Amino acid sequence: MGSLSSPGIGSGLNVNQLVSQLVAAERAPQDRRIARLESDARADLNAFGQVRGALSALQAAANALDGAAGSVGRRATVQAEAGFTASVAANAAPGRYAIEVVRLAAAEKRQSEPRADAADLGTGTLAFTVGSDTFNVTLGPTTTLAQLRDAINASTGGRGLSATVVRGDAGSVLVLNATNPGTAGAIGVSASGSIAGFVGADGSLLQVTTPAAQAEVRIDGIVRTASSNRLTDAIAGVTLDLTRAAPDARFNLDVGTDTAGVRGAVQAFVGAYNGALAVLRSVSAVNPTAGTASALAGDSAVRGLQQQLRGLVGGAFSELSALGIRGSKDGTLSLDAARLDAALAANPSAVEALFDKDAPGSLGARLGAQLDGAVQPNTGLLEARTRALNDRLRGLQTDRERLDVRIARIEEGFRRQFTALDGLVAQLQSTQSFLTRELARLPGASS
Repeated sequence: MGSLSSPGIGSGLNVNQLVSQLVAAERAPQDRRIARLESDARADLNAFGQVRGALSALQAAANALDGAAGSVGRRATVQAEAGFTASVAANAAPGRYAIEVVRLAAAEKRQSEPRADAADLGTGTLAFTVGSDTFNVTLGPTTTLAQLRDAINASTGGRGLSATVVRGDAGSVLVLNATNPGTAGAIGVSASGSIAGFVGADGSLLQVTTPAAQAEVRIDGIVRTASSNRLTDAIAGVTLDLTRAAPDARFNLDVGTDTAGVRGAVQAFVGAYNGALAVLRSVSAVNPTAGTASALAGDSAVRGLQQQLRGLVGGAFSELSALGIRGSKDGTLSLDAARLDAALAANPSAVEALFDKDAPGSLGARLGAQLDGAVQPNTGLLEARTRALNDRLRGLQTDRERLDVRIARIEEGFRRQFTALDGLVAQLQSTQSFLTRELARLPGASS
């Protein structure tokens, strides 16, 4: 007989179900093994990722205390109602200053007599001087206020002075504004031709409404004048911005240390250190009562990192304690902010010196070397472990692909065997039917 095209149709056996069950039974142990190994590797990868993140955060916090980022700053405190504000640089010396703002610097302003907009002001030449700059304005046969304004602005290009026209009830007024405050920005005017009848040959008809003035302050009684209301060099490291004149009134400026930035950086380091220890404990924890263990329980790398971090901090216990950083029985740190502020007041570079990575034997140098060895890309310990785990996962994927090929071959063999069995059973059933019919025809078969 020919082979059957549909397994089981000849014998009535459910060949597809039998093959599927046998294949599943063959695959299951290897599937479970590969799945378990993949799950373990992914759990380890996740745990190492947590460790890398925590140690990188600790590295960043330690680096923030190294060098300029860890230095003590300065803070300026200005007495209420003072006519000035102040900002300070890190090199400003602490101290108190009594400051009196006698006069603010002012830019000169001039204005003409009112005229009608269409009035002809005359012709000729105007010469303006501002400091060392001279601007000559040559006027046409007729000149209105608007034309004079535009001619002045075209000549000066906004350097030294600018002109505008203000319209009032009595007529329009030419207004000249000095660009820079102080006496060096004062406006000089001379005129020739008929335009002199409007501005004056020496500019005297352009009335000075705001005279140019130098700023004047007294700092602890020391007189200082300036052409600007911003003084950057009166007190080393201090910038004064004058806002209001108050002659005979003195206001205090206090320059003191500002430890807020360093305190915040130290607190961030304490938090990052505690966070790193917490992650290392979490990924290697064992619960004997529940019979459970974390992904990296018993891992020598994690155990070594814990011991090394605690050893580094313990080795600098006296220096850390002097800065208000205290340890506890579980290895975590805490910060006494008041003690840190007192330590920085006595030695502003104390934190910087302790965490200086370039200072041999400092906590910063030893901690930096340890963390670099753990999290450094390409060469760090955690990178090597992560690379090994990824290689393991790729190997398990290869094992799964090989298993698929082997199971496909096994399934093919089962199907050949059951197809042959199906054909044999079908033949036997056909022979049985034939014999049954023939025996039924024999004499006496009915009895």
